[in-house]
Parts: sequence; structure tokens; C-alpha cells
Amino acid sequence: MNTVASLSRYIKEQLSETVESEELQQFVLLIFDHLRGYNRVDLMMKGKEILSEDEVYIINEAVARLLKHEPLQYVLGQTEFMGSNIMVNGKVLIPRPETEELVSWILDEHLNDNISVLDIGTGSGCIPIAIKQRRPRALVEAWDISGEALEVAIGNAELNGVEVDFHHRDVLNFRKYELATKDIVVSNPPYVTAKEKKVMKANVLDFEPHQALFVEDDEPLVFYKAIAELAMVVLRPGGYLYFEINEAYGDELHAMLEGFGFKSVVRRKDLSGRWRMVRAIRQAHP
Repeated sequence: MNTVASLSRYIKEQLSETVESEELQQFVLLIFDHLRGYNRVDLMMKGKEILSEDEVYIINEAVARLLKHEPLQYVLGQTEFMGSNIMVNGKVLIPRPETEELVSWILDEHLNDNISVLDIGTGSGCIPIAIKQRRPRALVEAWDISGEALEVAIGNAELNGVEVDFHHRDVLNFRKYELATKDIVVSNPPYVTAKEKKVMKANVLDFEPHQALFVEDDEPLVFYKAIAELAMVVLRPGGYLYFEINEAYGDELHAMLEGFGFKSVVRRKDLSGRWRMVRAIRQAHP
């Protein structure tokens, strides 16, 4: 019989060799939360409830995709970012916890609502949406080179009831656009080098958009350089630049930012103890 308990066991049995054991229960919980809004207590208390044929079909489809190492977030079509529901598909990166930490750093340093923010390479739109939700009077703008990613981001802004000014733009050619002065520029740009592919998990390498992930081995900081140049143009004196970074190039990036004339260049570790974020301030008088 297709009960909640029996389907929970089925999911675990099918995925036991694909998903790490400590993640299995979380997978089950997320699937049933998506299907029925169940939490952990519901799973225990409602184990005898019968699932519909449609629900069983959805579970079978999800298991089949997960067995091919497709990320659960893509299978469900959504994920959570700083408490908000964010739609995701293979056209955008799945938001990571370290990006939440980057946003928290920005919010901690900017308590005033009256700020202007530019997010470069917005993907799902998770960064500008999270900032706008917490700083409602902020003027928030976001760019992406992918029109398909922007469709997802626009949908997420509508889903979360916030207004973000999205633009289909290429930061490597930023000088051709009309640019407005900003208080903050933030970016989580592509920073994984081609040589790092061999150590990446299949669920990332095979399913997440390479355009948003990878840079050439001989130009690991190509996007950081362009965004830093953009920031020198659009940031008001004393404005802030924030990056999520590849820790392998932290020293090089730090030196590059100082070379551009930024001051107070600070790196920060994520909760895993890795140097994954940097902040720099445009000098008031270069």
C-alpha cells in the first residue's frame, strides 16, 4: 500500500547507494514537504496516510532523476535562500549557504534602507531578492548575461513580492551601458577553473550551468577584474564592493583590488572555515 511510511522507505532504499546516508532523511523530508508541506513530526505521525496516484508518480519521477545524480533542488524546482522560496532549474546555479553568509555580511554593514545596490551575475536572483526583502526602500539592480537565467530571477522576484530592476547585460562589456551611481556592488561570479573540473561532483558538473561556474585556467580572475573596473566607475566614493571568491586565488584578488585603489580590503571565512568572501571600499579620494 502506498502510505507515507512505505514511500519514505522506498525513497531511502532506492537512493541508499547514490545519496550519502546522513542526507537521506533530509531528502525524504524535502520531498514530502514539497508534496504535502510535511515537517519532520508529520512524517512520523502521518505514516499511515495514503498517497494519491499522482503523488506516487511524482515520487517515482523524483527518484529516477536523483538516481542520475540530478540535484534535488532541480528535481523539486525550488530551494530555500535566507528563508525565502527560490525557484531553480538547470539555467541557474543552486544558491549555496556561503552566499547567504555574503548577504548577511552586506546587511550587517548597511543598516540604512536608503541604499542602492547592483548585483552582477544574478542567476536565480537570490542575492538582490534577499537584500530587497530586508531593506525595502533600497534601489536594487541586477544583471545577467543569460536571458534564461533572468526569466527565473524575474519569476523569483514576483514570487517573493519584491521589486528588482533586472537587466540583460554582459559585465565584460559594461562600458557600453548607461550606468547609475551605486552604494554597493556585489557579485558571485564564475570562478571555478577548468582544471578543477576533475574534482567536482557529478551532480554539479553534469547539471549546473557551466557559463555560471567556469573560467579559463589562464584567466581565473577575468570577471573579478571587469567587476572591479565597473565598481570604480559606478560606486560613489566610500562605496562597497563585495565578492564571493575562489579561496585559491584570494591573495591574487586581494592584491588586484588594492592595485585598483580600493581600501579596507578584507577577506572573511565561511562557516566551514574557508576564505570565501571579500569586501573592499572605494577610496573617497583616489
